[in-house]
Amino acid sequence: MGWKQIFNGANFEGSPATSLGVPSRGQVTAPGTGGGQNAGQLEPNSRAGNMAAGVPYQLVPAYPPFVRIANDPNIVYFPRNRTLTFGGNTVAAATTTQQYQFSLPTIIIARTAAAIDASGAGLPVGRNSLDTFAVQMFRAGSQSDLWDAGGGGAANPSFNALGSALFGSASLPALVVGNGYFVDTGGFVNVTCQILINNVRVDISIMCLEEFGPGRG
Repeated sequence: MGWKQIFNGANFEGSPATSLGVPSRGQVTAPGTGGGQNAGQLEPNSRAGNMAAGVPYQLVPAYPPFVRIANDPNIVYFPRNRTLTFGGNTVAAATTTQQYQFSLPTIIIARTAAAIDASGAGLPVGRNSLDTFAVQMFRAGSQSDLWDAGGGGAANPSFNALGSALFGSASLPALVVGNGYFVDTGGFVNVTCQILINNVRVDISIMCLEEFGPGRG
Protein backbone atom coordinates (compact mmCIF):
# COMPACT_ATOMS: atom_id res chain seq x y z
CA MET A 1 0.00 0.00 0.00
CA GLY A 2 1.39 3.41 -0.97
CA TRP A 3 1.26 6.64 1.03
CA LYS A 4 -1.61 7.95 -1.12
CA GLN A 5 -3.74 4.98 -0.12
CA ILE A 6 -2.71 5.26 3.52
CA PHE A 7 -4.04 8.82 3.62
CA ASN A 8 -7.08 8.01 1.47
CA GLY A 9 -9.54 10.87 1.43
CA ALA A 10 -7.07 13.68 0.77
CA ASN A 11 -6.96 14.85 -2.83
CA PHE A 12 -3.21 14.65 -3.41
CA GLU A 13 -3.40 15.78 -7.01
CA GLY A 14 -6.22 18.28 -6.72
CA SER A 15 -6.47 21.93 -5.83
CA PRO A 16 -3.99 23.50 -3.37
CA ALA A 17 -6.76 23.69 -0.78
CA THR A 18 -7.16 19.92 -0.56
CA SER A 19 -3.65 18.73 -1.40
CA LEU A 20 -1.39 17.23 1.22
CA GLY A 21 0.33 19.90 3.26
CA VAL A 22 -0.58 23.35 4.55
CA PRO A 23 -3.85 24.49 2.95
CA SER A 24 -3.51 27.44 0.58
CA ARG A 25 -6.90 28.97 1.31
CA GLY A 26 -9.43 29.10 4.11
CA GLN A 27 -10.69 31.81 6.45
CA VAL A 28 -10.11 35.37 5.23
CA THR A 29 -7.41 37.14 7.23
CA ALA A 30 -8.00 40.57 8.69
CA PRO A 31 -4.68 42.16 9.61
CA GLY A 32 -4.94 45.11 11.96
CA THR A 33 -2.25 47.00 10.03
CA GLY A 34 -4.47 47.58 6.99
CA GLY A 35 -3.17 47.25 3.42
CA GLY A 36 0.28 47.53 1.97
CA GLN A 37 2.99 44.94 2.43
CA ASN A 38 1.28 43.48 5.51
CA ALA A 39 -2.06 42.84 3.80
CA GLY A 40 -3.21 39.26 4.28
CA GLN A 41 -0.59 38.46 6.91
CA LEU A 42 -1.10 35.54 9.26
CA GLU A 43 -1.98 36.48 12.82
CA PRO A 44 -2.54 34.63 16.09
CA ASN A 45 -6.01 33.11 16.18
CA SER A 46 -8.05 30.55 18.09
CA ARG A 47 -9.35 27.12 17.15
CA ALA A 48 -12.79 28.19 18.40
CA GLY A 49 -12.76 31.18 16.03
CA ASN A 50 -11.78 28.97 13.12
CA MET A 51 -14.56 26.50 13.86
CA ALA A 52 -17.11 29.31 14.13
CA ALA A 53 -15.98 30.63 10.74
CA GLY A 54 -16.35 27.20 9.17
CA VAL A 55 -12.66 26.73 8.35
CA PRO A 56 -12.19 23.19 6.95
CA TYR A 57 -9.57 20.92 8.53
CA GLN A 58 -7.85 17.95 6.95
CA LEU A 59 -5.68 15.03 8.05
CA VAL A 60 -2.01 15.42 7.14
CA PRO A 61 1.10 13.54 8.34
CA ALA A 62 3.23 15.37 10.89
CA TYR A 63 6.14 12.93 11.08
CA PRO A 64 8.12 12.28 9.01
CA PRO A 65 7.76 15.68 7.32
CA PHE A 66 5.99 15.91 3.97
CA VAL A 67 7.48 19.04 2.40
CA ARG A 68 5.48 21.33 0.14
CA ILE A 69 7.17 21.63 -3.27
CA ALA A 70 6.22 23.41 -6.47
CA ASN A 71 4.24 21.46 -9.08
CA ASP A 72 6.26 23.00 -11.91
CA PRO A 73 8.82 21.14 -14.10
CA ASN A 74 10.90 24.33 -14.33
CA ILE A 75 11.46 24.40 -10.57
CA VAL A 76 13.90 21.87 -9.15
CA TYR A 77 15.14 21.04 -5.66
CA PHE A 78 18.72 20.38 -4.62
CA PRO A 79 19.56 18.64 -1.33
CA ARG A 80 22.35 20.20 0.71
CA ASN A 81 23.83 19.75 4.18
CA ARG A 82 24.97 23.03 5.75
CA THR A 83 27.22 23.04 8.81
CA LEU A 84 28.41 25.55 11.41
CA THR A 85 31.31 24.78 13.75
CA PHE A 86 31.59 26.12 17.29
CA GLY A 87 34.30 25.89 19.96
CA GLY A 88 37.35 23.65 19.71
CA ASN A 89 39.54 25.67 22.06
CA THR A 90 37.05 27.44 24.28
CA VAL A 91 36.33 27.27 27.97
CA ALA A 92 33.10 26.08 29.50
CA ALA A 93 30.16 28.51 29.39
CA ALA A 94 31.52 30.26 26.28
CA THR A 95 28.59 31.35 24.08
CA THR A 96 28.83 32.23 20.38
CA THR A 97 26.25 33.16 17.77
CA GLN A 98 26.66 32.34 14.07
CA GLN A 99 24.30 32.47 11.09
CA TYR A 100 23.06 30.30 8.29
CA GLN A 101 22.33 32.70 5.41
CA PHE A 102 19.96 31.75 2.58
CA SER A 103 20.17 33.07 -0.98
CA LEU A 104 17.47 30.65 -2.18
CA PRO A 105 14.09 29.54 -0.86
CA THR A 106 15.01 26.65 1.44
CA ILE A 107 13.12 23.98 3.34
CA ILE A 108 15.01 22.63 6.35
CA ILE A 109 13.89 19.05 6.93
CA ALA A 110 16.22 17.88 9.72
CA ARG A 111 18.88 18.91 12.23
CA THR A 112 21.93 16.96 13.32
CA ALA A 113 24.94 17.66 15.53
CA ALA A 114 28.14 16.05 16.75
CA ALA A 115 30.70 17.02 19.37
CA ILE A 116 34.19 15.91 20.40
CA ASP A 117 36.83 16.99 22.87
CA ALA A 118 39.32 18.60 20.48
CA SER A 119 42.17 18.21 23.00
CA GLY A 120 42.03 14.44 22.57
CA ALA A 121 40.73 13.78 26.05
CA GLY A 122 37.63 11.70 26.51
CA LEU A 123 34.30 13.08 27.62
CA PRO A 124 33.33 12.73 31.30
CA VAL A 125 31.86 9.32 32.12
CA GLY A 126 28.16 9.23 31.42
CA ARG A 127 28.17 12.42 29.33
CA ASN A 128 26.62 12.10 25.87
CA SER A 129 28.40 14.16 23.20
CA LEU A 130 25.17 16.04 22.45
CA ASP A 131 25.03 17.08 26.11
CA THR A 132 28.33 18.97 25.92
CA PHE A 133 26.64 22.08 24.50
CA ALA A 134 23.37 24.00 24.62
CA VAL A 135 21.70 25.70 21.66
CA GLN A 136 18.93 28.02 20.55
CA MET A 137 17.98 28.78 16.92
CA PHE A 138 16.10 31.83 15.64
CA ARG A 139 14.77 32.62 12.15
CA ALA A 140 15.00 36.24 10.98
CA GLY A 141 14.61 38.26 7.80
CA SER A 142 11.25 38.43 6.02
CA GLN A 143 10.00 36.04 8.71
CA SER A 144 11.08 36.32 12.31
CA ASP A 145 10.46 33.84 15.11
CA LEU A 146 12.12 31.62 17.65
CA TRP A 147 12.67 28.11 16.37
CA ASP A 148 13.59 26.94 19.86
CA ALA A 149 11.42 28.69 22.44
CA GLY A 150 10.90 28.41 26.17
CA GLY A 151 7.74 27.20 27.85
CA GLY A 152 6.00 30.56 27.52
CA GLY A 153 5.20 33.25 30.05
CA ALA A 154 7.46 35.25 32.31
CA ALA A 155 8.33 32.19 34.39
CA ASN A 156 9.54 30.24 31.33
CA PRO A 157 11.59 32.54 29.12
CA SER A 158 13.46 31.29 26.07
CA PHE A 159 16.83 29.73 26.82
CA ASN A 160 19.52 27.48 25.38
CA ALA A 161 18.59 23.79 25.52
CA LEU A 162 20.91 20.79 25.63
CA GLY A 163 21.86 19.51 22.19
CA SER A 164 20.35 16.11 22.90
CA ALA A 165 16.95 17.79 23.38
CA LEU A 166 17.01 19.27 19.87
CA PHE A 167 19.34 17.32 17.57
CA GLY A 168 19.86 13.82 16.28
CA SER A 169 22.85 12.11 14.70
CA ALA A 170 23.61 12.01 10.98
CA SER A 171 22.31 8.44 10.83
CA LEU A 172 19.15 9.30 12.81
CA PRO A 173 18.48 13.05 12.38
CA ALA A 174 15.90 15.07 14.29
CA LEU A 175 13.27 15.60 11.60
CA VAL A 176 11.30 18.85 11.43
CA VAL A 177 7.70 17.77 11.89
CA GLY A 178 4.92 18.81 9.55
CA ASN A 179 6.14 20.58 6.43
CA GLY A 180 9.74 21.30 7.38
CA TYR A 181 11.07 24.74 8.36
CA PHE A 182 10.89 27.29 5.52
CA VAL A 183 13.34 30.17 5.07
CA ASP A 184 12.85 32.50 2.11
CA THR A 185 15.49 34.21 -0.04
CA GLY A 186 17.43 36.73 2.04
CA GLY A 187 16.46 35.12 5.32
CA PHE A 188 18.82 33.68 7.90
CA VAL A 189 18.85 31.51 10.98
CA ASN A 190 20.83 32.57 14.04
CA VAL A 191 22.42 29.73 16.00
CA THR A 192 23.53 30.49 19.55
CA CYS A 193 25.72 27.73 20.94
CA GLN A 194 26.98 27.52 24.53
CA ILE A 195 29.94 25.18 25.09
CA LEU A 196 29.58 23.40 28.44
CA ILE A 197 32.94 21.55 28.63
CA ASN A 198 36.44 22.88 27.94
CA ASN A 199 37.86 22.31 24.43
CA VAL A 200 34.70 20.80 22.99
CA ARG A 201 34.16 21.30 19.24
CA VAL A 202 30.55 21.21 18.02
CA ASP A 203 29.38 20.74 14.43
CA ILE A 204 25.73 21.66 13.84
CA SER A 205 24.26 20.63 10.49
CA ILE A 206 20.92 21.25 8.83
CA MET A 207 19.58 19.08 6.00
CA CYS A 208 18.02 21.30 3.35
CA LEU A 209 16.09 21.27 0.10
CA GLU A 210 17.02 24.36 -1.95
CA GLU A 211 14.65 25.62 -4.64
CA PHE A 212 15.99 26.57 -8.07
CA GLY A 213 13.76 27.98 -10.80
CA PRO A 214 13.29 30.64 -13.47
CA GLY A 215 13.49 34.31 -12.59
CA ARG A 216 10.20 36.09 -11.98
CA GLY A 217 9.52 39.46 -13.51
